[in-house]
Amino acid sequence: MNVDNVFLISGIACLIAAVVGGGLKAFGIEVPALRSLIRQIVLGILGVILVVMGVIHPSGTTDTKAGRPEAGRPQTVPMPDRAKPTIAGGPIAVKVNNYPRIVQAGGGTDISVLATARDGSAIPGARVVLSAGGGAFQETGTTQAMGSTNEKGVYRTKWRTYEAGAYTGNMSYRIGVQVTKEGFDRGRGEIAIPVKVN
Repeated sequence: MNVDNVFLISGIACLIAAVVGGGLKAFGIEVPALRSLIRQIVLGILGVILVVMGVIHPSGTTDTKAGRPEAGRPQTVPMPDRAKPTIAGGPIAVKVNNYPRIVQAGGGTDISVLATARDGSAIPGARVVLSAGGGAFQETGTTQAMGSTNEKGVYRTKWRTYEAGAYTGNMSYRIGVQVTKEGFDRGRGEIAIPVKVN
């Protein structure tokens, strides 16, 4: 017998006892004779409460002794929360080019940086930092420039040498590049830009 049936049977017995004034032995419950109207009313109210609990009590779906679902009742199996898949971006591949390839002293060149994932797809919105051993980037006027790759994974900037009179012979500048984006390992690249004196 489950809890619901106990509440329901006890409630019915209390209601019958309240109506007849006690002196009832039914359903294994014995209620002595009641001499007070107030006790009959209280017993009736208790009976109503027990009947209502027996009808709407939520424990009717389980066996109270074992805490297991009753036989024949469908069971609901909770579904585990699906974890958000992690994106293992891996290292960023960095390709650096400049044009014109050889720069005249006092001149400049366009530099492009391409950032790609290990599957070859472009990485937009990656942070690019360039550091030159001399000269200056047009956008900052210093030896450093920074920005973000576009939707094609490309960042472009311009770099200039010092004034032509500062050079006594041909040389080259190394420009280092670092590319970062959340979810990826830092990528590095480098390019040597030759400077030619007339």
